[in-house]
Amino acid sequence: MRARILVSDAGAKGVGAFAAAPMRAGSRIASMRGKVQWIWDIPEGFWPYAFQVDYDRYVVPKRDSAGWAMNHSCEPNCVILGASIVARRAIRTGEELTFDYSTDVDWSGFKMKCLCGASGCRKTVRAYRFLPAAVRSSYGDNVAPYIRRRYSAVARRPAH
Repeated sequence: MRARILVSDAGAKGVGAFAAAPMRAGSRIASMRGKVQWIWDIPEGFWPYAFQVDYDRYVVPKRDSAGWAMNHSCEPNCVILGASIVARRAIRTGEELTFDYSTDVDWSGFKMKCLCGASGCRKTVRAYRFLPAAVRSSYGDNVAPYIRRRYSAVARRPAH
């Protein structure tokens, strides 16, 4: 079976995951499955590669896998859907596979400089709670399940 994803040089971002063949919108790109760990049980050097799956719980993908190498974009071609990352739209061969890290992180202290270069780049990547309302709305339910649970519960709370 031919690899659908190549891990290769992504310039200033280091390595990245790239489509080795065209991918249809909705196709599964990578899984966030793995050993769920407290952040403090993960060596700090692995933190940039970890997917947040719940508050203070993370999964570290296999080294050099697509999940390990996927970079952030403020205009991503992939989104989080359940425990998977799926193509948000059709993806061309050679295109870098990206998702918005803000849809996976809701730790208020998370902050990183953005290197995506997209026309709508936010310049700084922060937790989901800091995304502009229009951006949050554009993702709908395509965010980490723990974030979706938290913010849908907040929206259902009665006003006092």
